[in-house]
Amino acid sequence: MSSLKHKGKGPQAMTANELRDGYSVWLDENLDWTRDYSKSLRTEDQDLIDRMQLKAETDEAKNIVVGTYFIDIESDTGKPARYREKFRVAGPSYDTADLLETK
Repeated sequence: MSSLKHKGKGPQAMTANELRDGYSVWLDENLDWTRDYSKSLRTEDQDLIDRMQLKAETDEAKNIVVGTYFIDIESDTGKPARYREKFRVAGPSYDTADLLETK
């Protein structure tokens, strides 16, 4: 389970990777995991942040996702503040065509 707690200032989003397929995912407004960053929940509300943390910890313990942590969001653009997260939003950095052929 992630030991990272919310430490950022400003809007936050919760991210992880799907355990089975490895895709980057984010919690949405229903606290479900989505592969679509545009549907991610981005908030400064501490109650929501606490609920997001609990959901992430629970789903990580259930082996649904792995590597949960909060990311800082640029308040003016709604996009991740750090390069690593901007890169993850763009999608997988490997060719998924090979994966589809083996299934």
